[in-house]
Amino acid sequence: MKKLFLLLTSILILIGIFFQGVAMFKSGSIRNQRIGYWGPLARDGVWHEALVGQIGKKIPPQNPGFAGNDLINYHYYYDILVSKMSSFMIVRPSFLIYIIFPIIFSTLFGIGTYKLSLILFKDKYVSLISVFIAYFGSSFGWVVDLIKHREVGGESAFWANQPVSMNLNPPFAISLVIIIFVMILLDSYINKPKFAKGTLIAILSGTLIGFKVYAGVVLLFGLFILGIKKLYFDKDRKILIIFIFSLLISLSIFIPQSRSASQLLEVNPMWLVNTMIDAGDRVGIPDFTAKRFAYLGGREWFKFSIIEIIGLIIFFVGNLGTRIIVIFAIKKSQLKSDLFILIFSMMTISFIPIIIFTQKGNPWNIIQFFYYFIYFAGLMAAYSLRRMPLVLAILIIAVTPISSISTFRSWLYPNPPAYLSIKESEALNYLSKKPEGIVLKHPFDNILRDRFKDPFPIAVYADSIYVSAFSGKSVFIEDVEQQIVLNTDYKNRLADANRFFIEKDLKWSNKFLIDNNIRYIYLPKIYKLPMAEAEYSMVKIFENEDANIYKVI
Repeated sequence: MKKLFLLLTSILILIGIFFQGVAMFKSGSIRNQRIGYWGPLARDGVWHEALVGQIGKKIPPQNPGFAGNDLINYHYYYDILVSKMSSFMIVRPSFLIYIIFPIIFSTLFGIGTYKLSLILFKDKYVSLISVFIAYFGSSFGWVVDLIKHREVGGESAFWANQPVSMNLNPPFAISLVIIIFVMILLDSYINKPKFAKGTLIAILSGTLIGFKVYAGVVLLFGLFILGIKKLYFDKDRKILIIFIFSLLISLSIFIPQSRSASQLLEVNPMWLVNTMIDAGDRVGIPDFTAKRFAYLGGREWFKFSIIEIIGLIIFFVGNLGTRIIVIFAIKKSQLKSDLFILIFSMMTISFIPIIIFTQKGNPWNIIQFFYYFIYFAGLMAAYSLRRMPLVLAILIIAVTPISSISTFRSWLYPNPPAYLSIKESEALNYLSKKPEGIVLKHPFDNILRDRFKDPFPIAVYADSIYVSAFSGKSVFIEDVEQQIVLNTDYKNRLADANRFFIEKDLKWSNKFLIDNNIRYIYLPKIYKLPMAEAEYSMVKIFENEDANIYKVI
């Protein structure tokens, strides 16, 4: 029987690796004379490629899309890991980002989930179900899409991405793996305290904030609550000491990397819930929206509160999907278990921020706190399934992956949503071999996208940081959306860059290049200079069918 469970778990993990990784595996490599990107990787994956390139030069790295400034307000320990392993293994960073690390993360994710579930519930069936839910759990977004569009999809209709998309967010993937193994280590430490174990737990917990700030906050809060419980009820200071050392490590990482970090969050209660209800591309219930505004305008606070509570329930149930059966797994006796206290504490802090705050730039980014809640709800849901009638349990398991399967199927399509042409790749590769210097590129123009058909050239697909990623150079201003999230003072640069590409005042344009130490201008041929090339203080050093490169003189 033990061998059977081992075989079933291994098969499940192998399927899970492919399920979570197919979009990654297909991205970042040359296919049909172009480098394709699936899912959001034309932005997010390329961002990590650019950042790894800067980390290879120095730490802290330069902001690849805001030349001359160190990167702030971002967790980049994952990118350091990629950079160091790339140098050690002598392989391209993109191979690690899109192939090796997704396999590693998904493998450790499955193994760790099985082991953690076994520690919590002492039941191999529950552990097996936990692994299934961990990989294939999904929201009830498919119900929304079925009602509204007569099709199955809607992975993030309620805002939260599901496990199928875990590897599209590598900092989240590695942070969740770290949390899982910290919990496994913590269980061993509580049963048999040893200095080496405690030190390792403190180091992993403390450095977690460098991989993912959300994860660092979640785990530190959980350790604090558990430490207080152990001190008060068990007269045991060891967990609190581990928390203190973890906190000190976290602060030593977080403070130097952050500037005006408090400005990154804005108090905006129920924003995620209300936009989920209001937005047509989410759940979209116009009647609820109308009533909420009517009750708010009429100061009918009781009715307004009822509408908000209903919206919160829809948000909660919709995101959890079949994992909502977690409510049947909670027992009073679990409060006697240290690991369950840690889990409940982490689930609490994973939920509270998303109903109070939004993140500057991309308000919905705050939903990433909730991803940790979703994971632990899946573990508990597996325990509920084990106690249900077999027919009901099978039905729930069958329904569980529906919306995630739809996302997975979209990644199997042969054409990527975005691509970098071989000719542009050649141009950027040429630029990468030139001496260091700031690169000026044309700011992203979303109107140009209408001139193309799917699949789209990366230059018109989204405001990504691809020039820095493929040239290894820092760009004067690139990926404005990311700069907004990082809280950089980008507006003047963006205005000046736009002005350069429309300005016919050569005196101003040439002065702009000199004053900002710009050494190269990279210009895809979808863009034009406002004046003849010879009029500028620059010389063309490269040209092919897709791009021109100029050197400022």
